Amino acid sequence: MVTIVPAILEKDVTSFLEKFEKIKGSCKRVQVDIIDGKFAPTETVIPEILLNIDTVVDFEGHLMVEKPENWVERCAAAGMTALYGQVEKMEDRARFVADTEFAGMKAGLAFDIDTPLDGLEEIVNDLDGVLLMGVKAGSQGVQEFDARVLAKIKKVRAMSEFVTIVVDGGLKVENIKKCLAAEWAEEIVEDEFNKSFLGMEFVVGSDLFEAPDVAVELERLEYLTEKNPLDSGSSPE
Repeated sequence: MVTIVPAILEKDVTSFLEKFEKIKGSCKRVQVDIIDGKFAPTETVIPEILLNIDTVVDFEGHLMVEKPENWVERCAAAGMTALYGQVEKMEDRARFVADTEFAGMKAGLAFDIDTPLDGLEEIVNDLDGVLLMGVKAGSQGVQEFDARVLAKIKKVRAMSEFVTIVVDGGLKVENIKKCLAAEWAEEIVEDEFNKSFLGMEFVVGSDLFEAPDVAVELERLEYLTEKNPLDSGSSPE
């Protein structure tokens, strides 16, 4: 069973809550995608909306913003448990990580699909996770999985045996399997997938929420069950 973290990217509170209602009873963690209109043209909900949501779900933030360092206090005050900051507009990676951990949250760095992993090796052992985009950051649901992320997965695992690798974007069952295989070897047989499960997580947004039954789709992704065209929507065994 792999770890799937639902991601919500929405421009307004109403749409955010509608998606959250679909998933809140089926998962323990939800990623909130935050875009400031500067990193990408879209501008999404802000961290403070979480203050009005009464839930036991852990919210994690994915900051696609200018100077993620300046958002740490807001995210902590909103009750987030982890933060991933995109490095492209980050001025001080060490400060972001230190401030995030000091605020009681897990800290991770996020790399867009076109962004090299330069400098990561120097700080990787201070991180809880490394988020690798499988599509262009900030444009949920409009791109196909980019296989270039597979080489990045191997590079990160070569840097650290223990850091959690998080892949975000374009993740259908077949692509999740490719990511698992890429972590340790070019090819991996089906019954060896288990060795990768604890070291990787997968963030899924539009593909999950557009499913007829979100809970069933989440379980299908968790158990890597291929979709049967004749399936009426029953839960995988």
